[in-house]
Amino acid sequence: MSQESSVSLAGRLWERDVMLWPGDGSVQAGIRDRLGWLDSPRWLADHQTELSDWARDIRARGFSQVVLIGMGGSSLAAEVLAEVFGPAGDGLSLTILDNTHPDAITEALGNRAWSRILFVFSSKSGSTIEVQTLCSWVLDNLEEQGVAEPGGQCVAITDPGSPLMHLAVQRHFLDCLQSPPDVGGRFSALTPFAMAPGALLGMDLTAIAQSALDMSAQCKADKTSDNPGLALGSWLAEQSLAGRDCLQLCIDEQYCSFGSWVEQLIAESTGKEGKGMLPLDGTDASAPGSRVARVILGASTNETFWQCYPEADDDGIPTWRITLQKETDLGGEFFRWCFAVAIAGAVMQLNPFDEPDVAATKAATRQLLDGEGTAGSGTPLTPQDLGASLASAGQGAYLAILTYLPDEPALFDVLEEFAKAVREHFDLPVTLNPGPRYLHSTGQLHKGGSPHGLFLFVRSVPERDLDIFDEDFGFAHLNHAQAEGDRAVLTDRGRAVCSVELVGPTMSCVAQLRGALAPILSA
Repeated sequence: MSQESSVSLAGRLWERDVMLWPGDGSVQAGIRDRLGWLDSPRWLADHQTELSDWARDIRARGFSQVVLIGMGGSSLAAEVLAEVFGPAGDGLSLTILDNTHPDAITEALGNRAWSRILFVFSSKSGSTIEVQTLCSWVLDNLEEQGVAEPGGQCVAITDPGSPLMHLAVQRHFLDCLQSPPDVGGRFSALTPFAMAPGALLGMDLTAIAQSALDMSAQCKADKTSDNPGLALGSWLAEQSLAGRDCLQLCIDEQYCSFGSWVEQLIAESTGKEGKGMLPLDGTDASAPGSRVARVILGASTNETFWQCYPEADDDGIPTWRITLQKETDLGGEFFRWCFAVAIAGAVMQLNPFDEPDVAATKAATRQLLDGEGTAGSGTPLTPQDLGASLASAGQGAYLAILTYLPDEPALFDVLEEFAKAVREHFDLPVTLNPGPRYLHSTGQLHKGGSPHGLFLFVRSVPERDLDIFDEDFGFAHLNHAQAEGDRAVLTDRGRAVCSVELVGPTMSCVAQLRGALAPILSA
């Protein structure tokens, strides 16, 4: 890309020129309503004191921990702050709950004293089914525990006028924080969705805000070499247009949760119209070098990490290096990556602000919950058939392992071993995506991106169900419907899909899983 065209892109982005991206008038009007993230560093700087004072008042009420219930962009940036910074001073510990599997819910909340938990329900639309059902379940359980006003232990973060906002008023929530409505979910890291939880952690938001402001200022530079967001975005687009459809994220362990946030941003923003970049973790990409681009991000002080990626080690894979001098540099990185993805979308000529294929799984899930079945759901491949498909997979293929499981290390250890074996046996990239979380992240790419993906669903039957107040279904049915709904949509779109179902105690499930996976590798 020429220097002149790059500069033009950056300037037009700051001018909010919606003609940068393809689409008719209605599409571009929708884009115009999603560009508020450009102002999010200034928003944070203007509201940091207010957020800190708010969090201090919340902590003074005697809460000892926060459970944040949200999906995708409504929780991933908050998770980064929780894992990188943790609670400081009198800050509260923060747990993210983004799983509808009954065993996962029980594991997260079953052995805690609820009386000192602050529940934060986070949803931009206010209608996210996971948040709605978990909110109903939490309120019902608080009532059963004798809490006279369950809403007094709840905070909502949402857009103005959303169903969640109305529920917060109706149920007398402790508070309802309204996020700028012109900021899309995955672009909302510098808004209340992440910064309110950050304040509850006891973080000093001043340095995060300053880092974001500094990066915002740099992203106004005319020269590509002086504009970190423009440079990264142009590079990402260049790699994608050159046929490099895999983005390997080699992230310092200290910042590994930031990799999950980048994964969502990249996959959901670029994975559409048959295009997109598949985010992979730092393990061997197991794809031809011509398919891979690499980002390396780590702390400047972590010499051990950087020794694994010496600059002199040129393996022919285009590489982008990002060095963080301090933890609060994440404020700038949140903004840099949003800017970069907007630029990449313009160059790739796709709309990075929508998620057109996510709705298909939502609709299929609702059909199943309503007892209507799903059209085109077909019969999944057997493990042997999946192995044969992997063996004959052509250019652009990859395997996604989509799990609907509790967070049980023994099961995920088996899946990690299997993923490594697939990479070695079939020379294909493999990604492991926990559900239903991935539905709000890489799910868009799997349905709207490359048509050459192959998919392995792994689901366990819960040990016991959890009823949802005022619904005809429990969480077991919801979790199953989400898995089956997505499987049906992928099958209907011609993807190769295999399903494995596990039943019984953990070690029995481990044995069943090993047995089910073995035929795949024998192909």
